[in-house]
Amino acid sequence: MTRTVLKLLGCHRVEDVREVLVGVGLQVVRVYIERDAAYMFLTRSMEKSRKLLCILQVVDSHETCSECSLRSLEQVQVELFEKHICGGSKISIFQYSLVLFWRNNNEDELWLSRSLFVIGGYLLVCIEDFMQFSALSIDASSSTYFSLDSCCPITDVSEMVIEAREGGQCITLALERATPFCPSTTITNKKQVGLDKEKTATGGSLTWKLKWFSEESLFKFVALFKAVHAGATMSPLLGCK
Repeated sequence: MTRTVLKLLGCHRVEDVREVLVGVGLQVVRVYIERDAAYMFLTRSMEKSRKLLCILQVVDSHETCSECSLRSLEQVQVELFEKHICGGSKISIFQYSLVLFWRNNNEDELWLSRSLFVIGGYLLVCIEDFMQFSALSIDASSSTYFSLDSCCPITDVSEMVIEAREGGQCITLALERATPFCPSTTITNKKQVGLDKEKTATGGSLTWKLKWFSEESLFKFVALFKAVHAGATMSPLLGCK
């Protein structure tokens, strides 16, 4: 039996909170306390973030601390995604979720923390550098905030299975092939495109697993995925009723 050991990192009064930063979909929260203390919360869930904001008294109009400010970095994140992943093209993001990601062509076979985007007819799994979150700026070009890990057109998915696992719900996707993501040929990063071509050339079946931390996000993804798949291909989507 695995024991969970708790360790106290700090103790602060709610009234000492000076600023709270939130990201896309309220799935990341960074809290600044007076005397230069700061904490990052990867809630991966809008519901959990809302509860945290209520505890910090930054969303309840009757309890809000006058010295605490709430600021969203959502627009900056979106612009950096368009810049780093889509070559600067303006796109519509249908869904953004923080998930754990596994694929069968990963030699380490590890579950990795990733940012999942649904845009147009594509699924994009990205690496997001949250160490930069507090200092995000669209003008900062010295480092990359988003980088592409994996991608596939929704039409390349032949089967979707939903299963309950320890720690959250899991979706398994069976891919017929791995087509490089290049909407309107907007990706300019040759290294990323080359990586996808290499994955495509490996052949064989490709399986993705996505572990979710929010039922609301999971159900939204399933409904969105089924709608896009049905509208783009005549091939049936197996495994998901």
